[in-house]
Amino acid sequence: MSTSPTCEIDVPRRLRRAIHLNDLDLVKRIVRNNPAYLRNPDFEDHSNTSLHLAAKNGFTQIAEFLIDAGHEEGIISVNSDWETPLMLAANAGKEDVGMLLAKRFPDSITLQNNEGHDALMLACRSGSSKLHLIPTLLLHAPSILNTLDHKGNNALHHASAAGELKSLRMLLQYGANPLAQNKYSWTPVHYSATPAAEAYFKTLIIEFEKKKAEGKRVERERERQRNAGVRIVTDQDGLAGQGNTAGAGAAGQRQAVRDDAAIAGLPAPGMDWSSPVEQRRAMTPTERGAGWTPFGPADGARRRAETGGSV
Repeated sequence: MSTSPTCEIDVPRRLRRAIHLNDLDLVKRIVRNNPAYLRNPDFEDHSNTSLHLAAKNGFTQIAEFLIDAGHEEGIISVNSDWETPLMLAANAGKEDVGMLLAKRFPDSITLQNNEGHDALMLACRSGSSKLHLIPTLLLHAPSILNTLDHKGNNALHHASAAGELKSLRMLLQYGANPLAQNKYSWTPVHYSATPAAEAYFKTLIIEFEKKKAEGKRVERERERQRNAGVRIVTDQDGLAGQGNTAGAGAAGQRQAVRDDAAIAGLPAPGMDWSSPVEQRRAMTPTERGAGWTPFGPADGARRRAETGGSV
């Protein structure tokens, strides 16, 4: 009696299937039993490795396990299109795994694929959540803000062409040049996806240019005042310290006025010209008409009646 041969799936295919299923326990078991298949490039799929596959699908736990197992030890994985796992994560909008790869392998952030695209360009046009990925990329590699692809486009060009308004605002906040031209002399504004996006983009440019000009003006004024030995206080500084210094400032102003009055030989503001004794004395209409003064009775003036307070 003959038995039919069993069909066993080979290790590379089983590993890729386990990654697609996001089965972390199965991935661990296969890798530990077959460490030689850790990278496991798929030559039928642009030579994507195990980490490429996990990053593309956003499987952060599997990606972290592969990294800890030594997947990127000594060299960054690159497929046949020169794409890194970080690029695939950024292009697919997988923010969590993208941030993991950017923090663990910051040298991979500046790498470019065969079209000259880096992770920032791909993240800006992905259309998915990028509120944390873009800042993470720029934090670890600030130079990519001005990187150009093979057509001379920067990240702002890609964000504008994709109509990603959040990416536009974020890139401008980090100092991207909105007037940068590509090899065809087109600026990012020319690639606006819709008229509404173009109007919004131009509004952003005007807003940030105003802020930049105001910042330069304040800095020049600070420098001028610093050279003159005077401290300039901006509106923001004044508002910040208003609650703490209002009382002290008012007291200082009152003291300054009193000092000026003392120099001029005048009584301080808020103080009576007469003495406390004179304040307690009643002044009759007769005495007021006789020219009574607080410094003493005038010659010929009738002495006024004594009160209970002056006895």
